[in-house]
Order: sequence, then structure tokens, then C-alpha cells
Amino acid sequence: MKKIVPHILFLLLTFTAHSQGVFFNLGKNFSSYSYRNRSSFSEKIKINGIGDAYELGYTAPLKYKNLKELKYSASLTLNEYNGTGVSSTNKLSYTTAYLGVQNTIDYQFYESFYFFLSARVGLNAATMLRGKQEIDNSVYNLVHQKEFSGLVIRPMVGVYAKYYLTKTGYLSAGLNLSKGLKLGNNSDNVTINNSQIVFGGYFDLIKR
Repeated sequence: MKKIVPHILFLLLTFTAHSQGVFFNLGKNFSSYSYRNRSSFSEKIKINGIGDAYELGYTAPLKYKNLKELKYSASLTLNEYNGTGVSSTNKLSYTTAYLGVQNTIDYQFYESFYFFLSARVGLNAATMLRGKQEIDNSVYNLVHQKEFSGLVIRPMVGVYAKYYLTKTGYLSAGLNLSKGLKLGNNSDNVTINNSQIVFGGYFDLIKR
């Protein structure tokens, strides 16, 4: 992982130099874990929690026919998915953080003076950076657990608002909904549904 991160950062910075805008987002993840192991006597446990969200990336217009409102964005993300839950026999909690690369397409469908609204669809590919599971008083490292390690694909949809501040700068706010799809072994059927609220800034690299 330590060798991969510098390459990802270099790639983003290289693209940024030739793109039309850069952005950052900070926010919160509201996660819901669904957990059930293989035992026929086990019960399904609902686990909910809140974690931090960070995103840094670039965006550029997509030239598709006459649709000038389409934009492509690529970013580096760091997301915490945390949660706690209680069953009839156990107290279970997760604390995890995933480093990923996110690609999205935005369609601006509303514009009024200094205010803009966009719809977003995208895909996030991430791997666990750190994680632990607590069952009652026992703590387990999740980094090398098959249900959590490896690549996690997260399709997402969202809506974003931008408010014009200067010729090159905007304030932004967004809501994203996503579901994690673990590639490979997932014998305990662990899935993470997530609602994300973010606030940030957007800056044009080419003056209007």
C-alpha cells in the first residue's frame, strides 16, 4: 500500500495540470453494516455508525455531442466506515478506513445566477487501510481478513450543489449514496451501505 499511494498521487497531479478544475471535499459517512455468518442458527445483525470522508481530485468537461453540461471527475478518497450493533448474545462494532480511487460523471441540470445543481453517478475502487472488529471484549484486526481485505467496488449516485464565489472558485455541498461490493471471498456476507454528506471547494484552472 505504501508503494501504491505515491503513484496514485502522482497520477492525480499529472492529470490536474491539464484539467479544467480541482476540488476537495470533507464530510461524514453514515454507514450501515449488514452481517450474517454461515451458521444456520446465526441471526442477522444491523450495525450503524458515523465516520469521516475526504476527497481530492480533478474534473474536466466531456465532449459528447452538444451536451456541454457533462463533466468527468477523478479523485483520491479516504473513507471511514464505522458501526456498532447489538444482538441477543453479542455486542459487535467495526472501525475501518478505506483508501480508494473514484471516477464520476456529472450532469449539470440546473443553473440560476450563482447557483448550480448537478447529478452524479460513479464508481469507487478501494482497499482497506486499517480496520478492527470488536466482539464483546475481543478485538480482531480486519486488514488481512478475506471478508474485508482486497478490492471493494462501490457504485454510487449523488447530487451536488455549487455556489459561485469568484471567477475561478465555488463552494460545494453534496449527498452521495453507495453500496460496497466485495470482490472475492465474503463468507460472512458483510456489506456496507453508505450515505455521505460532504462540503468543499472547487477551483477552475482556466479562467472563464
